[in-house]
Amino acid sequence: MKISKKVIILSFLCLSISFITNAQESKVTIEFKNAETAVKLIRTYTEALQKGDVNTMSSQLHEKAMIYGLGGGIDSLNVQQHKEYYTNSTNQFKHSISRDLYLPVKVENNWNEGEWILSWGTNTITNKKTGKEVIIPYHTASLIQDDKIIYIRYYYDALNILTTQGYTITPPKK
Repeated sequence: MKISKKVIILSFLCLSISFITNAQESKVTIEFKNAETAVKLIRTYTEALQKGDVNTMSSQLHEKAMIYGLGGGIDSLNVQQHKEYYTNSTNQFKHSISRDLYLPVKVENNWNEGEWILSWGTNTITNKKTGKEVIIPYHTASLIQDDKIIYIRYYYDALNILTTQGYTITPPKK
């Protein structure tokens, strides 16, 4: 029994040291060689959305890009599906981005390794037929690879969108 306890304690200690060592090797920086180029890429994508220029938006994407979180869904979109989604959106709505902010972040030696651009802002969406506006605070995390966007994760206030469209939340009866 003493040997089993020693083996368990030693294994736990080795595992803990491994985690600590790996955590210490990770490196995150906001100043890196391609930071300015990566921010420009995301700005071009965002400006194209405001102009309703889906082709320019799509040209910023890597051919293998995956986009998550659009339309309130948790499913992913590939480049073609992204193009269809925004073609439909820009045909119906005008997008106006304000208060946007871009932060380049380079991560090394971690599960999310790569050159990222974190973006925040407000997207005011105006229905072209009715003129009705919906104000949506948003955040995106975009991974840049080969000077293209390979991954985008959208985060936004979905409840704001639903309540603006007239949906209500009814709490469960106790």
